[in-house]
Amino acid sequence: MNHTIDTTTPANDHYLGLAGASILPTTASRLTQRHLTTVIKAQALLCIHGDVGLGKTFAINTSLRDLAPDNTLWLECRKGAPLGTLRPALYRALALPGEPPAKGDAFDQLLVQAFAEQHRVLVCDEAQGLTKTSLEYLQTLWENRRTQLTVILAGGDNCLQRIRSCSGLFSRIPIYQQYQPLTPDEVLALMPTYHALWQNVAADDLMWINDAACHGNFRNWAKITFHIQDILEQHAETAWFSRDTVRMVLTFLDSSIRS
Repeated sequence: MNHTIDTTTPANDHYLGLAGASILPTTASRLTQRHLTTVIKAQALLCIHGDVGLGKTFAINTSLRDLAPDNTLWLECRKGAPLGTLRPALYRALALPGEPPAKGDAFDQLLVQAFAEQHRVLVCDEAQGLTKTSLEYLQTLWENRRTQLTVILAGGDNCLQRIRSCSGLFSRIPIYQQYQPLTPDEVLALMPTYHALWQNVAADDLMWINDAACHGNFRNWAKITFHIQDILEQHAETAWFSRDTVRMVLTFLDSSIRS
């Protein structure tokens, strides 16, 4: 099992680097930006959770590029990431010199000192992958009177369950935001702006695609858009819009589907 923690901030916001995709403000992403503004100002904690593919990481990343472009640290956590992995990941994210200390006390002192020097926004993506001990350690760092720290815990639906298991941490988080799938009205309003492929597609066809495969999930829309764009680039003679083309793409997404 891979317990590593990636400290690389996502370089491309759009899934699969989708060419031509627009950054769309949704009700959820606007609320995320508002919450981020609040907790950054207060140096507080925030939990953003919800099913995969709904745009949580996308919204956090794009918002923080505006709100905290120079002081955001990004951790992508793997399942079961223990404290022995979290400490070195924080060390790397802070770009501290030399090798990490071997002893925990010395390690802790260095991290506290680094977080005391300037305000940092620490994003823990897939936070449900952190062990209870690791989550409690983040709470300890945040609570230290010397540190200047905002902590964003983002993850799937089980992220909230994991945080609830740490009653002290759970009680200290002032804002929780749950992401939900796009509503049908949001799909109709957003998709024609999301990508040029959908600009002239009829509302009934958009709803057919949403009901058949996307279910209000932005990542699913990105997958379908990616495949259709690829088909049209390789086969310019392909008619668009075509439900037959969409049906073929659906077989790419789920091999049990027959076009």
